[in-house]
Amino acid sequence: MGQRETDWALDDLNRGTLLLAVLVTAIGGFLAVIGLSIAGAAVVAAGRRWYHRVDLPPAELARLKWEQAKAAANAGAGAWQETESEKYVPRRMQASP
Repeated sequence: MGQRETDWALDDLNRGTLLLAVLVTAIGGFLAVIGLSIAGAAVVAAGRRWYHRVDLPPAELARLKWEQAKAAANAGAGAWQETESEKYVPRRMQASP
């Protein structure tokens, strides 16, 4: 039987293709960092515009929104209880057939 080598060797790699892959990956990473930087700058600019436009400081705005949420929850609970008391008839109070 003839003897053939089956071990992997670095000579099996196509170095041109490997270098091209590394180059494309590096360019893609660089473009991704640039894209994330631009997106981050846009978000920060939008936050600054919003902050200068709003009439209330953030703490007071948060307090206002919390009070609105509590009022909405109480109104919903009150409506629920009111509807239940108007529409619900316990079984013991219903007429038997």
